[in-house]
Amino acid sequence: MAHINYGTKRIEYSVKRGRRKKTVAINVTPTAQTIVLAPYSLNKEKIKEIIKKKAKWILEKQAYFKRLATLFPEKEFTSGEQVLFLGRKYRLKIKEVQREGSKVPRLIGRRIFISINQQSTQREKKEIIKDILVKWYFLESVEMIEQRVKRYCKQLGVIPRDIKIKDQKKRWGSCSNNGILRFNWRIAMAPISIIDYIVVHELCHLKIKNHSSDFWKLVSLALPSYQERREWLKTNMPLLKL
Repeated sequence: MAHINYGTKRIEYSVKRGRRKKTVAINVTPTAQTIVLAPYSLNKEKIKEIIKKKAKWILEKQAYFKRLATLFPEKEFTSGEQVLFLGRKYRLKIKEVQREGSKVPRLIGRRIFISINQQSTQREKKEIIKDILVKWYFLESVEMIEQRVKRYCKQLGVIPRDIKIKDQKKRWGSCSNNGILRFNWRIAMAPISIIDYIVVHELCHLKIKNHSSDFWKLVSLALPSYQERREWLKTNMPLLKL
């Protein structure tokens, strides 16, 4: 792995070559790794120069993700641990049984009950519980998003070609050129008001593909308070993860 020195700091980075023309993209991942996407024609010294110019920004990004890791540690998926559903906190209740557990969690009060085979190893239990939750969020998001899309389609006068629920790492939603809307299953963790903002945002892209002032005017027709919702999503994004 290549590196540069910036003051007393050492920045390590990896380079991925592709069919880019001239531009270089620098990506700092949530695990604080730095990845450079560069064209085949760009030599190592030029890439190093670019990294040096962006060193301060890279270090700030790395520090940000390290703070997030401290504030929002990786879940262990054990009884008593909290997860979000539609913006509300629920506690996990894990019940170990002799047979194979249920594939669908039960929501009772402010708890989410999951049964799991007691013969599984600790590592297997963690993966099984996470998988059960992901599939549950996925199914819940399908129903929720279809409801919200139907509501705002009438208001905005648009009809998407199709709606798909995906495992998107960086986006909450997207709108393709041919009118297909894609939404992140993690949307099920957010409050309804935030789901509405994400849905309206993508529906508006069926009419206006960019983020011009006309686009935001269209968003505001359906959601006058969209700016508050957008800010909430930016601030609370680390909460909406498993």
